[in-house]
Amino acid sequence: MRKTIIITTVLVIILVVVFLVFDIGRKPAVAPGVNATTTDVQIVVSYPEDNHEVSSPIKISGKARGNWFFEGSFPIKLVDANGNILGTSIATSSEDWMTTEFINFNSELSFEKSTSTRRAVLVLSKDNPSGIPDFDQSVFVSLILK
Repeated sequence: MRKTIIITTVLVIILVVVFLVFDIGRKPAVAPGVNATTTDVQIVVSYPEDNHEVSSPIKISGKARGNWFFEGSFPIKLVDANGNILGTSIATSSEDWMTTEFINFNSELSFEKSTSTRRAVLVLSKDNPSGIPDFDQSVFVSLILK
C-alpha cells in the first residue's frame, strides 16, 4: 500500500513538471486577436507579458471581470518548472468588484529565484470561495526569471 502511494505521488509530480516545462494545456492570458470585451474573456494580463524576463518583485497588472474576484481580490502564485512555489500574492482592486464588467487589478509578488531553472509560470486564479472544482479557473503566464 505504501509503495503504491509513493509511486502515485512520484507520477503526479512528474506530470506536473512535464505540464509546466512544455506548457501542455496552457491558455494564454488573452489569445492573439481576441477582443478583451468579448464575454468569454475573463481576465487580461497587461504586465508581465508571456515569456517576459522578470526579477523580484514582479509588479502584476491587468483587468478582470468582477466575478473573477471575491471581496475585491484573487490569488496569484509563481511556480517554477520543477513545480516549486516560489512566491504567492493577492491581486486587488479598489474598484467595485460586484459587476460582470472589467475592473483593474494590481499586485506585487516577491520571490527568490529558483536555483534549478530560469523558467516559471505565473498562475492567476479566479477566487473560488465555494471550493467547488467546477468553478475553478486559472490563467497562466510563462516567465523567464533573472
